[in-house]
Amino acid sequence: MDKKYKNAIVLGGGGAKGFAHLGVLTTLEKEGLRPDILCGTSAGSIAGAFYSLYAERINEFENIEETYEFKVLKGMKLDSVDFEGDKEGFFLKTLYTVKKKLLLVRMLRDNALLKKEDVEPVFKNLFRDIAFEQLPVPLIAVAFDIVSGKDVYIKTGKLWKGILASCSIPGLLPPVEYGDMLLIDGGITNRLPVKCAVLAGAKSITAVDVNRFHSSFGELNSVFDIHMRTDALISSRFDLYNSRMADFIVKPDLGDMRWNNFSRYRYAIEKGREAAKADLPGIKKTKGRMYFYRKRVRKFMGSETTDTTSINPEEFIIL
Repeated sequence: MDKKYKNAIVLGGGGAKGFAHLGVLTTLEKEGLRPDILCGTSAGSIAGAFYSLYAERINEFENIEETYEFKVLKGMKLDSVDFEGDKEGFFLKTLYTVKKKLLLVRMLRDNALLKKEDVEPVFKNLFRDIAFEQLPVPLIAVAFDIVSGKDVYIKTGKLWKGILASCSIPGLLPPVEYGDMLLIDGGITNRLPVKCAVLAGAKSITAVDVNRFHSSFGELNSVFDIHMRTDALISSRFDLYNSRMADFIVKPDLGDMRWNNFSRYRYAIEKGREAAKADLPGIKKTKGRMYFYRKRVRKFMGSETTDTTSINPEEFIIL
C-alpha cells in the first residue's frame, strides 16, 4: 500500500457484537485519539465506515436507534437467523429442529439464505454513492476471494459494495461479484485484520477484538453445531497469528452475547465503552515516543513481529 500511516485502529468481525466497536470508537474520539486509518472485517467494516463518515458528529451514536443508518440495518432482521443455542422444552426443540431442516433445504438450493435483491438495496441506502476515496478517515474493508483463495483489502471504489463484500457471511449473505473475484466475509482468514494495518505501514496498531474463544462448546449433535465449532476453531488460529502483530488489543467483555443478538446493541456499545476507558492508559502508551523508539530497536534486533517482509505477497490482493 502506497501511503504510510502513524496510528491505525483494527476492528474485528463479530456480527451484533460489533456494536461494541462504536462504544470503543466514541470513547477514543472523545479522548482525542482519532486514528489515521481504519481496517475492518465484516461488522468491523460497518462500524469503521460509520465512524469515518460521522466522527465529527460522534455524539449522535449516543442515541443510535434514532439514526437513519440504524433503522436501515434493522430492516435486514438478522435477529431471526439462529444456528445455535440450547432450546428448553419439547415444543421449542421440535420447532428448532424443523427450522434447521428447512434452512438446510434452502442452503442446498440457493447460494445464501438472504437474496441479493434484498441485501444490496440495504447497503446502497446506507452509503449511497460514497466512495472509499471520499472518506474523511481512510478505511480498508477486508474480504476473502473464494476463487483465488486470497485475502482482499478494499480501499477504492463504491463504499457500499466493499462493505457488503466484507460482511457477506457464507450461507447467510450472497457472495459479491467483484471483477473476476467472488468475495465473502473477510473473517474467514482475517476476523481480526491486523495484517491489513501492517501492510498500510501503521506505526501503532490498536485492535478491537469482540470475539472470545470458548474451550467448551456443549453438544455437537447437528451439521450446524459442527460447522459453527469448526469455524470458531479455524478463526481462533488466524486470530492468534494476527493478534501478535498488534501493539494493543481492546477486548470488550460481552459475556454470552451471540453474533445475532442485535436487540442487545446498547449492551454491546456500553461494554465497548467500558473496555476502552479501562484500557486508555495502555492505548496512550503505545502512541508515545518512547514506545516508538523501543519498537524501532526491537525491529533492528530482529524481534519485531510487524515487519511486512514476513507477510507473503501471494496471500492477498489490494483493490
